[in-house]
Amino acid sequence: MVSKKARLHYEELQHEANHYKENLKEKGYKGPDDLNKRQSEIRELEKDVIPAIEKQIKTKEQVIGTISGIFDAIQQATRSEEQVLQKQQHQHRRLEVAP
Repeated sequence: MVSKKARLHYEELQHEANHYKENLKEKGYKGPDDLNKRQSEIRELEKDVIPAIEKQIKTKEQVIGTISGIFDAIQQATRSEEQVLQKQQHQHRRLEVAP
């Protein structure tokens, strides 16, 4: 005799297994061999795709770094220009005030 709890657990697992079987059928899987074949195909694709994506990411990171450097240079040039203008204005005021 099996306990009620064990029987319910078994029925839940059986229901879950049936659900996954149906899901695989809907996706077009024909059985364990087909599943293994598709998993193998996915692994082969990952060998090419993942390195290509990683390369693209590195390229984009380099572009971002370059753009960031250009932006920093523009900011520094702007600050330098502002300092020169302030210095010129200060000298101009001193000349106006001087007797």
